[in-house]
Amino acid sequence: MALNALERHLALVGFMGAGKTTLAEPVAARLGRKAVDADRALEGRAQISVSGFFAKRGETEFPVAEAGLAREILRDPVPAVIALGGGAVKTPEVRRALDEHALTVLLEVDADTAWERVRGGDRPLAQDEAAFRRLFDERQP
Repeated sequence: MALNALERHLALVGFMGAGKTTLAEPVAARLGRKAVDADRALEGRAQISVSGFFAKRGETEFPVAEAGLAREILRDPVPAVIALGGGAVKTPEVRRALDEHALTVLLEVDADTAWERVRGGDRPLAQDEAAFRRLFDERQP
């Protein structure tokens, strides 16, 4: 286990629209590390977009694939800046991997700002504002 932040990944977590993907690249460049976007990595592995994954394999299968990939990324011994998907931290195994391998930073965003950033896009969980806000409230703890 890494003993200090310099030897660990920097994991960016937060609700969709918090800015994880937007910040990962410049922060990684500043630290001299590679940036890893978990959603993009999952798309590359599955050879399908996140929205396509939801459509083809369903909403219940996505968190399983997301969690497995997140744990794999976090086990890489070369420290990176990682933008994790908004729901990744719901999984106890991912939380343990974060605890073992990363300095984790929560990017907070309010529901109004998050909705403004993601509405009108192709994110499967951001197609309906009422459902989006319910999910936002569910994930606050």
